Amino acid sequence: MADVKIVRAYYLTAVGQESLAYHFKVKKGTPEFEMIKPGDIAVSFYRTDEAITSIPALLRVDGVIGTDRRVKDFLRGEKKDGVPMLPIVRIYEHFDPLEFNKMNQVFADFTEELRSYTRQSMVQGDLFEFEEKG
Repeated sequence: MADVKIVRAYYLTAVGQESLAYHFKVKKGTPEFEMIKPGDIAVSFYRTDEAITSIPALLRVDGVIGTDRRVKDFLRGEKKDGVPMLPIVRIYEHFDPLEFNKMNQVFADFTEELRSYTRQSMVQGDLFEFEEKG
């Protein structure tokens, strides 16, 4: 059996679930290694194709890969790409879908207010570039 499992997951942000899936690692010997399953909400760090950050982030687990052959394929790809997969920090057991929906609504309201103050453009769905109104 492999010493890691590969987790396919989507980031959850205040504008909803991102469309691009990423792969993460869960190491053997952690509680998450035995427990993680599709549908779980997990915690890792936020990344994009251009950057890896130290910002904590929520993920919706889409799938878990644990077979030796598939895990080895992913680990070879990781070395070839020269960028390690981010670790799963833990499963977030207190995720509340109603609170998540509230976060989405509050952010939508905030962006409307923001539009009234500045001209701005969305970058990657939730980052803003600002330009003063003039």
